[in-house]
Amino acid sequence: MHNHSLRRSVRLFSLLLTLCLLITACSPRATLHEEGDLGYIPVSASPITVDGLSATAYFIYDCKAEEFVAIHGAERRIYPASTTKLLTALYALTLLSPDELITPGDELSLVGAGSSIAYIKSHHTLTVEMLIEGMMIPSGNDAAYAIAAAAGKKLDPTLSGKAAVERFMKGLNEYAASIGCCSTSFTVPDGLAEKEHYSGVEDMAIIAKLAFENETLRTFGGIAKADVTYESGHTNTWINTNLLLIEDSGYYDPRVISGKTGSIEGSYNVIFLAEEDGKQYIIGIFGSSDKEARFADGITAMDAIF
Repeated sequence: MHNHSLRRSVRLFSLLLTLCLLITACSPRATLHEEGDLGYIPVSASPITVDGLSATAYFIYDCKAEEFVAIHGAERRIYPASTTKLLTALYALTLLSPDELITPGDELSLVGAGSSIAYIKSHHTLTVEMLIEGMMIPSGNDAAYAIAAAAGKKLDPTLSGKAAVERFMKGLNEYAASIGCCSTSFTVPDGLAEKEHYSGVEDMAIIAKLAFENETLRTFGGIAKADVTYESGHTNTWINTNLLLIEDSGYYDPRVISGKTGSIEGSYNVIFLAEEDGKQYIIGIFGSSDKEARFADGITAMDAIF
């Protein structure tokens, strides 16, 4: 009787071990960069580990040394949510001039339920630069679709707004590959998608580095609140979704210069540029446990390096 129970336990253990190995083998993984690859970022000879984070993945990039001083979860596939808008803006600016006037069309119907929005309507006219402002401050998904459609029509003027967004996304993924991203596949310009829209920690660092080198993105990503007037005369007030920039939020930190949040259920992210005493770092936090935990994680990461 005892031997029979033991054999059953061994079989059960073997089955569970096999299942675990299969799950691990089938789990989506990021492609890691190797030295010499386009976009490769080296890791410091003395990297640090940041303890106490709820995030499942993170990076800290030293802007002066041009290397990671900390990176965790690089092998993971991550779901960037609205941090996608950094790449949307970068690619759009390769096709559109900042002062170009845009009046949105049927692409606004693609904005998903529950989206963060900049309250942009089809009868509004805005410059490309203001659409980027609308993506960076209130994380407007409507602004992301409007700029994607406008840029997509540059590639094919015959397209409707909806079709132009699809054309834009094809070009955006080609652009991502051209800057060295090897684990990125984006399906929408706003990031409001889940398993089919993904990236990797190293790729998001490549994107963030380019974004914060861009004066327009860096400036708008650092504005806590803006009263804006569109070219059509309509007015609005935008408040940044990044609580690290909001003085009465409980998470305000003067070391933060600029940044971008991303939120989908189960994956709360923030990427930001921080500076103190002449030292400058880009910090990416991915997969924090809730909306506010990502900001607490960001402060913990800053405290570890400054």
